[in-house]
Amino acid sequence: MKIAFWSNSRRECGVTTNLACMSAMMSIAGVGKTVLLANHYNRYGGIGDILLNDKDFLEKDRDRNWNYRKSIDHLLKVIYTGADGSGHLRDIAVPLLYTSMYYLPEGFIFNKEVFNYDFSLVHNELFKILNDFADYVFVDTETNQNLSSKLILHNSDLIVVNIAQNPFLIREFFDNYSSMAEKAVFLIGKYQKELAWNYSRICYEYKIPRNKIGIIPYNMELSESMTSGRMLQFINRNFYHPSGSENSYFIKKSVEAAKMLRRNIMLLKKEERKSDSRELIDLMCQ
Repeated sequence: MKIAFWSNSRRECGVTTNLACMSAMMSIAGVGKTVLLANHYNRYGGIGDILLNDKDFLEKDRDRNWNYRKSIDHLLKVIYTGADGSGHLRDIAVPLLYTSMYYLPEGFIFNKEVFNYDFSLVHNELFKILNDFADYVFVDTETNQNLSSKLILHNSDLIVVNIAQNPFLIREFFDNYSSMAEKAVFLIGKYQKELAWNYSRICYEYKIPRNKIGIIPYNMELSESMTSGRMLQFINRNFYHPSGSENSYFIKKSVEAAKMLRRNIMLLKKEERKSDSRELIDLMCQ
């Protein structure tokens, strides 16, 4: 199942953080295998930056490094040539947590225009391979809706819209991107409960159903762990035995958000099964 994480204002909402957090919570809970990737390049603060430090990466595979042939960039080229993309995927996917969470790294050699073009050419084949590899494909999607982003958002089973406690940005989403709302759930990133625009007010003012919204609290220790590529160590260390009330609150709300996401995924799967059954009955009755 393809799930796009997107926001109309990337920096304020913590899109990459929220994506990694949801994947980690689902991985620890043992509810499915996830693979994480981005259809764009972050010079700083990308998926790999917050989840992997150099020591951890080298320990996972001493023969590998951040190079072109071990990256999603090269995978796109492999798929385009008609070669075995699934074999190459297994070679480059970096295991992160309990072998149920994987990351597809970007290469050092990066041209945004070429990458976007390559991605758009083979996106159908790429996501078929990814869906065979994992239960859930989490895509960190470019805010400006370049060509590949538009394709991903259009074809995603679910869109996780990341919002901030900023009424102007939320209003901009509903004014300009309301077409996404039908298949969207929401995450309030970097959440601070003491701010005026809190969870309850956002739900009330923008008519967001509470079964389709969750929060990822702002947490200083989490932020510090991300700068050294140790976000997963922070989450794993605090998941069962949080150190302090702030970390306990972060884990509690993140788990609730992951359950919300999981419930909506299960509802989608249930609807898909119903649709498949109806199609089968229609065929049998013809």
